[in-house]
Amino acid sequence: MKGDGLQRGSAVVACAVLAVMLAGCAAQRTRAASLPGPAAAAARPAGGGVFDAWCGDCHHTPDGPGSLALQRKYRGAVPAVLEQRTNLPPAYVKLVVRRGISFMPSFRKTEISDADLQLVAAYLSPSP
Repeated sequence: MKGDGLQRGSAVVACAVLAVMLAGCAAQRTRAASLPGPAAAAARPAGGGVFDAWCGDCHHTPDGPGSLALQRKYRGAVPAVLEQRTNLPPAYVKLVVRRGISFMPSFRKTEISDADLQLVAAYLSPSP
């Protein structure tokens, strides 16, 4: 039917956009891996290290794909770089990581363990 073709076409476009965004994350991971890290990186809290490993490619810099998406979404009302945010409750961080949001994929427990996710959530959440 005509409607089925339209749905398939929309699905193909959505997959293509996602593939481009993920390719950007992979390219950024490759660039970051080839650069020497600062000596202070070893002293980062455990949550910071997990964040760097799983989230940093897309959310560490203003030009990362995740940061660009947040910049578009919030139009500058909040910082696009997650480490600059002060309004990320641990429960929200965990929810977004496990379920994904917009173009961000979800991460399974076999990728980011519950313990590591707890560290990331604490790292990104404001101190009491």
